[in-house]
Amino acid sequence: MIQQDLAATPIPVAASLPSSQPAPAHDAPVLQAFPVQFHGMARDYFGIWLVNVLMTVITLGIWSAWAQVRTNRWFYGHTLINGHAFEYHATPLQILKGRLIAIALIAVISVASYVSPRLYVLLLVLIIVAMPWAINTGLRFSACMTSWSNVRFDFYGRYWRAFAVFLLLPIIAMATFGLLAPLHSKLQGRYLADGYRYGGASFACAPRLSELYRALCRSALLVIAVAAPGFLAAYLLSMSAGIPFTWESLLWAFVFGASYIVWPAILGVYAALFVGGLYYGACVRNEIYSQTTIQGGHRLQSLLSPLRYVWIVMSGFLATAVTLTLAYPWARVRQHRYLAQSTTLLAAPGLDAFVSRRRRAPGSFGGEFSELEGFASAASI
Repeated sequence: MIQQDLAATPIPVAASLPSSQPAPAHDAPVLQAFPVQFHGMARDYFGIWLVNVLMTVITLGIWSAWAQVRTNRWFYGHTLINGHAFEYHATPLQILKGRLIAIALIAVISVASYVSPRLYVLLLVLIIVAMPWAINTGLRFSACMTSWSNVRFDFYGRYWRAFAVFLLLPIIAMATFGLLAPLHSKLQGRYLADGYRYGGASFACAPRLSELYRALCRSALLVIAVAAPGFLAAYLLSMSAGIPFTWESLLWAFVFGASYIVWPAILGVYAALFVGGLYYGACVRNEIYSQTTIQGGHRLQSLLSPLRYVWIVMSGFLATAVTLTLAYPWARVRQHRYLAQSTTLLAAPGLDAFVSRRRRAPGSFGGEFSELEGFASAASI
């Protein structure tokens, strides 16, 4: 969910062409801070969310395309920089068409798994081969459908770089038990920044690998701290039951009816990994955004407090569960507001001297397909 919310948030940036009268090389441009503002209220979004849920159920999912557009337009329209709101231009029919094609393709693959194993394997290989294209297409569709100050974004991706960043490097990072996760974060941040455009202005990002590894170390310490109480509880329960606190003994206890001994440790591990992932993601966001520059001398700044972000997400998750999802609009608006208010555009002179380069937007099929297959367009930071 978190990744999906982050992906849905418009990238709070702006850019301009270099001034026709540039300042002397030895004079650094004076940057003006434009904090991102969010004026949406949870009670207003609650009505939109409730209608979306009911209509999606009634229409057996067809309304989900309209729900996505209504939700994005509401969040984008209440997110402002320098008094100008973001806009979302996709139409429900665009989303629905791409979604139906993606669902039909996945249905064909599912049927093939029962009809012909060889055909199924072949289709899976074709999916893997097509996935970088689908991710790039989804990123471009989302970018082209977003504008700020009447200027649209765009995205240009490369197949083999996307293959490495979104398919190969995550496998390598998992195979190394997360030790290469900072390298993956750095290369993904660079890939996304290199691909985005605002009108005709390009982005650049140079994340510091040392900072990302520091974030990983802090995240690892947090994982240990969160998991420790669960293991301590499991240890005390095993001692009271006369069972040695070893992996083999705990496994036998779990299999033969004494699972209550093991569950505290299992739940502690899940909670620790979730909290650690949120903390690391917040640190990566700070580093990626703060190291991003935009043609014309503009910069971004992200000042998330990782621990506060973890609290906002965790408390929102618990409130949503306790209220049987009724608190979800409040939790999502609260999270979006904090992400927006922690982001600032540091604008160089000439911010308004810009003309949008409008191009024909790509279809939504790639984005819908990558989301259905688990590669949520959250490829976005």
